Amino acid sequence: MKVLMTGASGFIGAHLTRHLEAAGHQVFPVSRTAGKGGYDWSDASLRKGVEDTDAVIHLAGENLFGRRWTAKQKAVLWSSRHDTTTRLAALVAARRPSCFMTASAVGYYGASDDTTFHEGSPPGKGFLADLCVDWEASTAAAVNAGVRSVIVRTGVVLGKGGGALAQMLTPFKLGLGGPLGSGRQWVSWIHIDDLTALYTFLLEAPHAVGPYNGTAPNPVTMTEFATALGQALHRPAVLPVPGIALRLALGEVADVLLTGQRVRPRRALESGFTFRFPEIGEAFRNIVG
Repeated sequence: MKVLMTGASGFIGAHLTRHLEAAGHQVFPVSRTAGKGGYDWSDASLRKGVEDTDAVIHLAGENLFGRRWTAKQKAVLWSSRHDTTTRLAALVAARRPSCFMTASAVGYYGASDDTTFHEGSPPGKGFLADLCVDWEASTAAAVNAGVRSVIVRTGVVLGKGGGALAQMLTPFKLGLGGPLGSGRQWVSWIHIDDLTALYTFLLEAPHAVGPYNGTAPNPVTMTEFATALGQALHRPAVLPVPGIALRLALGEVADVLLTGQRVRPRRALESGFTFRFPEIGEAFRNIVG
């Protein structure tokens, strides 16, 4: 299958490209400047990219945690998701490829310490939840045109060379790691290999449609997360980072780290998808052990 992919150079996109190619698919990236075998974001090039390929995977979007959430940055986050998804959905609706897959996030569900969320759960409250709702709604043109559309609500992605671990490893290796805030908040995580396998599985499954949670079957608390990482590194993980310190350093972004949601991939499991790394301990041992 020929796959047009945005965000192909990012942490998830690069891993997914390799996984798709290993499965026999061809990936054609969309970038700011079209390289050999790729396309750019101009209307003509993007249209041709959709016309030339069999499926579209849309991963592009401004890094949610790259900067403080000022009013200006929130507008950038919003437009980088809403505008690009709307443009692609319109082209997909006209061309009608076999599948249109878009990323979203488990922030869709809002925060809770005691609720278990699945794909049928309602959206939560707050900026991130509202952003995810609008992000997903931007696929409407493709959905209304009858194109098989899939949304992957991704949790904390764990893997070598990027993702959530990129900034966490140094303090943990020095024995200075520990849980953030109270440590009681839930972390819904997934190994990068499972996430890329899930995307491939859903791309190839003709009846897969709608939202799927891109999370491992066993979410953990922040304390369990930090403890498992410390054990994999053979380092202590007992120094908590106070919530007030995070808020001073990061602003509103810190609230995402200090709260969480317990999310389960019910639809992926019901569809027969098998996770290689269902437990946080074995995931960390594979990545850093």
